[in-house]
Amino acid sequence: MKSTSLFSTKFIGLLRTFEADELNAFEKWLRSPWCNRNKNLPRLVKCLKKYYPDFPDSKLSKQALFQQVLPDGKYSSRRMNNLLSEAYQAAEKFLIFESIPQDSPQFQQFLAEAFQNHGLDELFFKTSQRAIDFLEQKEVPDVQDHLTLFQLHRQQYEHPHQHIRVKPGDSAIFRMEESLDLYYLLEKAAILNEKILRKRILRQETHSIEPEIKQWKLLADGKQYPVLDLYRLRFAQVENVRIESYQELYATFIEQMDQLSNRSQKTHLLSLINDSIFLIKTGQLEITESLPLYQLGLETGVLFHQGKLTQNTYSTIVIASNTKGTFDYTTSFIESHSKYLDDALRDDCYHWARAHTAYWQKNLAACLNILQGHLFRSAHFQLICRVLNTQVYFDLYLQDRTYQFFLYNFLDAFEKWLNREQRWSKKNKAAFLRFVQKCRKLARYYDEIEFDNEKVQKLLKEKHPIQALNWLKKKQQEVIGLRSGTVSFKKRE
Repeated sequence: MKSTSLFSTKFIGLLRTFEADELNAFEKWLRSPWCNRNKNLPRLVKCLKKYYPDFPDSKLSKQALFQQVLPDGKYSSRRMNNLLSEAYQAAEKFLIFESIPQDSPQFQQFLAEAFQNHGLDELFFKTSQRAIDFLEQKEVPDVQDHLTLFQLHRQQYEHPHQHIRVKPGDSAIFRMEESLDLYYLLEKAAILNEKILRKRILRQETHSIEPEIKQWKLLADGKQYPVLDLYRLRFAQVENVRIESYQELYATFIEQMDQLSNRSQKTHLLSLINDSIFLIKTGQLEITESLPLYQLGLETGVLFHQGKLTQNTYSTIVIASNTKGTFDYTTSFIESHSKYLDDALRDDCYHWARAHTAYWQKNLAACLNILQGHLFRSAHFQLICRVLNTQVYFDLYLQDRTYQFFLYNFLDAFEKWLNREQRWSKKNKAAFLRFVQKCRKLARYYDEIEFDNEKVQKLLKEKHPIQALNWLKKKQQEVIGLRSGTVSFKKRE
């Protein structure tokens, strides 16, 4: 229990997040009398570095650590806890210090304020103006830069000396106002964009945001700024995404990407990816067309959250790449990016991805072997593996009608399993249930003696989301081709 309590402390939890260089810098920082006056803290970190980065809790107890740090001291749990608590507070100060580089405008702003407080007016104006000039010449300022500009101009304008306030023309007050307006417009737009997304996903969020958007547009009217153009396009489609608006947004984003800050790139790239998901589900966009967005997200790091990929992102990239037929890219992605998944999901993701790739390479036997040879523990992959299994049986049925029994039995079992499962809401299960039902109908239409082409064509006309809609459309055309004689089994193989 003692070892567990040591390695579950806040201080150890914080050290686990440090990079190796960061941990070394922290140790040096603690040795400085200006930063730290407790000579025991550098020794504490030096002892703990031996267990970095995993900190296996079976290796060390609080008492053993105390004896390493203070070999001549008398151990007490309270004294050890106080030492760890002080170390944690020192680590917090270190992180704040490290987060503001000395050459940053924020550091210069704090320095200018310190000069002003000490009555060093010449140094105050020189330092604040240097930071202002840097920010105003920056090619791609971040949202925070506009706020810092506002604060720097305000520092100058509110200085006790009046020469700034009485200066005619382009004085600090006008530039202060311009920076504040831009900061407000950008932050407000980001909030409105998030509200739009939440409203599409969460049914309970029924509030109207149109009045807020109307007010934002009035305030943004006449203001020329690259990211504002993207928000204007985005706010033209509040309720639902339209393919025409999406394509215009996509083209504008790619054109202006180099003019956007990292944060703006992330916001609009993720928004476009979310738009593409909606359009794919409603059949307005081929899933393959979303692949460049995901590749850009991987390249820029936007798709990683704390160094991890989600299972949905991982599976969507595999599906898009395989559907497109870029199997070399799929294989490379699986081998290089599976390590970024959570440990509990990695095996399921890896085996599903290999099975999916085998299916799209038309190696149905290999696909089934992988699906049946691995025990999928994740609820997500238990679900989408059943979809993949259905696709295999459907293809086998189109090649050989003796597989009809396997297909119908599997569809029935899949449907019963979905209705029985409590892990998903009715809304989340609806698209998968429609997938099962459409597969069953399409198989029956294919088997009818009097084949009705028009009935098959109408099968996927409804607007409700259907899982694997792009695949169903391919099978729909394949069925029509097989029954009309324009596609033969030999050509398909």
